[in-house]
Amino acid sequence: MAGREGLDDMKVTILGVRGSIPMDGPEFCEFGGATSCVLVEADGQAIYLDAGSGLLRAPNTGMAEVSILISHSHMDHILGLPLSPILLSDKSIDLYLQKRDGISAKEQLEHLMAPPLWPVGVEQYPCEVVFHDLELPMQLGNVQVTGMESNHPGGSTIYRLDHNGKSLVYATDYEHTDEKQQELAAFAKDADLLLYDAQYTDEEYGRMKGFGHSTIAEGMKVFEQSGAKRVLFVHHDPRHPDVKLREMEAVLKGKNAALARAGEVIGL
Repeated sequence: MAGREGLDDMKVTILGVRGSIPMDGPEFCEFGGATSCVLVEADGQAIYLDAGSGLLRAPNTGMAEVSILISHSHMDHILGLPLSPILLSDKSIDLYLQKRDGISAKEQLEHLMAPPLWPVGVEQYPCEVVFHDLELPMQLGNVQVTGMESNHPGGSTIYRLDHNGKSLVYATDYEHTDEKQQELAAFAKDADLLLYDAQYTDEEYGRMKGFGHSTIAEGMKVFEQSGAKRVLFVHHDPRHPDVKLREMEAVLKGKNAALARAGEVIGL
């Protein structure tokens, strides 16, 4: 994609929605096999939510200021960094990640991008990466960024981006509880777009409770309680091919709800 002129107030590009591990093959073409990455463009800002393998499809955002907001440093959310076109550019990038267990954002990412897991460190790339231990709320240009703590093993951050009356909530790697559902519904109040982790079917969740993910049924509760205008379900299970995801989506017709597909572009 060359050039991003004529943007809506907020432009959302889904670059990767697979959970846990990337997948490949003809049975994963419709929804995509790349892991979590969403690009939000608004008012001269290019804000990436997570840096999974979907980051390899990062478009040319021109002169926009680039930020990467990482929900947490589990592998599927950061594995796009080493070969991303952003790090291979001459841009300056601000990267934000919550400090966990006394380990800074920079230290967390250096676990991946350093020998023996990767032959070169971040400082050897042509871009300039500025690491930030996440402190919210904050402003990225005219975009207001707020957050809440998710319910996920090791911790994770749920983000909300607001700009000029439009808003997006990114709630991946989240497991529902009664208390958290109420908190998330309030956090997502009147959002234009809610991206919600629905990795499991109801049956699967019965076996996977405690793994840090949710279901479509629980996501619809948050969607309805929050008054959000639209919900897209993300973090698709790597064991779910297109035919399974279409089956899961079939119950959502006419409800401003769907399963997210890589390559999808939404104007808010």
